[in-house]
Amino acid sequence: MTAARPARIGLVVGQLSTGGAEGQLRLVTTGIERTRFEPVVYCLSTQTQPIGELLRRDGVTVRVADTTGWRRARWLADALAADRVDLVHAWLYIANALTWGATVLDRSRPLITSARNCKVQGRASQLANLLAFQRSLAIVVNSRDVAAYIVRHYRAPQDRIRVIYNGIDTERFRPGHTPGDVTGPIVTIGRLVEQKDHAVFLQAAARLAREVAEVRFMIVGDGPLRAALEEQARTLGIAGQVTFTGERRDVEAILQRASLFWLTSRWEGMPNVVLEAMASGVPVIATDVGGTRELIRDGVDGYVVCDQDVDAFVRHSRQLLDDASMGRRFGESAHARAQEFSTPCMVQALSQLYDDVLSWSQ
Repeated sequence: MTAARPARIGLVVGQLSTGGAEGQLRLVTTGIERTRFEPVVYCLSTQTQPIGELLRRDGVTVRVADTTGWRRARWLADALAADRVDLVHAWLYIANALTWGATVLDRSRPLITSARNCKVQGRASQLANLLAFQRSLAIVVNSRDVAAYIVRHYRAPQDRIRVIYNGIDTERFRPGHTPGDVTGPIVTIGRLVEQKDHAVFLQAAARLAREVAEVRFMIVGDGPLRAALEEQARTLGIAGQVTFTGERRDVEAILQRASLFWLTSRWEGMPNVVLEAMASGVPVIATDVGGTRELIRDGVDGYVVCDQDVDAFVRHSRQLLDDASMGRRFGESAHARAQEFSTPCMVQALSQLYDDVLSWSQ
């Protein structure tokens, strides 16, 4: 690195399609101080929409791997060298593995790795992540729960872990009404995959619909389980009360019309959608996974329930729907709580880490 230019930071990610981690990466690139840091994004697949296009529109250089498999480590090593990157930050597990491979091939720049959810990888990826964590000068995690998880499953060095909570765009996600004072649908947002356990969402929806005839539900997102979930809704007799929207780019408007937000996931890291709902003034009921308990003050902003506890989703929803003043209090508390997770706080913490790692490696 020379004084003539900002430090060049290589951000490596598996894909740039719609997702919480990808959205956080964009918040970093748009919020970081460009006089100090120049971000360059390296995407390890051809899945670059829509985030890749948005990054380029923001003036960020995006490189896309032209190969597959472990050959991407060689591609990445060459690309980082050609771009004279000063520090490389791998963003997710697949990126950790391949970026570790790239730094083995070219050891000239310091490595930061990340963990953003609680999920064990396949054997080869797990070994590569274990080695990547050992080689890292720092490991960024987005919750204390994720930190404990990677120490337990990947033997990550505890003294190198830095907890930096996700940031939320509080200008984009904000109440469109008095928090908690809305009669819209109960909403969930996420990929229609096993992790999110939408089957439990539908089971709870069917139970609640029998008790509250006017309640409606909205599942925002798409994925391989969509057809099976639509069939489940028909089997449960609630197809007319559940809307499957597919992917949407107006989730802030959807949340402004929501009465409650449910997260039924089996595992998470720090779920951005929970923060987005809270910032929108929506009471949240979420499974006790990842960092949800670090976000939601149980019985104040919403409720944290056990995995697959259909009864708890129904019971707490009845409480919040039946008592308008309670729903309003929870919504107001959720909105206030979300302000503590602003994008500038996240970007500042990450910028300080970059400064620290660059100074350590000189």
